[in-house]
Amino acid sequence: MEFTILFLAITIVMLVAWRGPRPLAVGLFAVVLIGCVATFLHHATDRLNLSF
Repeated sequence: MEFTILFLAITIVMLVAWRGPRPLAVGLFAVVLIGCVATFLHHATDRLNLSF
């Protein structure tokens, strides 16, 4: 679900960058980038229970 939200947020940022003011687009991009990094760190630190 969070990947869908991130994808929609990136789409909104692209639309704002295309039509809206530059400072708003840069600010939204920074917020989405922080969200992407937080999601990555959340999933990258999960322990893998592997049994061979």
